[in-house]
Amino acid sequence: MKLFVYDIIPCMSIFIRRAKTSDIDIIQEFGSKLLNYERENYDSSLNSEWAFSDEAKERYLNAIQNGYVIIAEMNEQPVGFLIGSIIEPKANSARQIKQANLQNLYVDEKLREAGIGKELFLNFKKYCQDNRVKQLNVSVLVANKAAVEFYNAIGFKPRSINFFQEL
Repeated sequence: MKLFVYDIIPCMSIFIRRAKTSDIDIIQEFGSKLLNYERENYDSSLNSEWAFSDEAKERYLNAIQNGYVIIAEMNEQPVGFLIGSIIEPKANSARQIKQANLQNLYVDEKLREAGIGKELFLNFKKYCQDNRVKQLNVSVLVANKAAVEFYNAIGFKPRSINFFQEL
């Protein structure tokens, strides 16, 4: 299913499509690259091999089947992905609005700042709007200044800070 085509620069078209269960290898590879990038640059406790574990595969397949997983392709080659989900309010929860979580967003390092991440996000945002989501959430490592700037630039605002202490 064709969702969106975006011309970044002449002769470079990006095609965004919903992931299928047969794309699990692509999703696992991008998940590993995302974890590895964050481990190398921001959080040494992350294990990029987790993306290839049975638990990760099960989570990714569940996201493909029950969430919103999209893949960006350039010249029929995967160059990025986004995993998101919608959360229905529970009767006993404090926040009584329909929300969505942007769980993973990754674009090949050579193609960053070309607009692919923004197009993946805009595609997910439209999906959320079509499904009457009232609030979109994302968590970012505070040391990842490029990601913080990216999410600020596309309209996110900080709401909370998570603290940690190494022992």
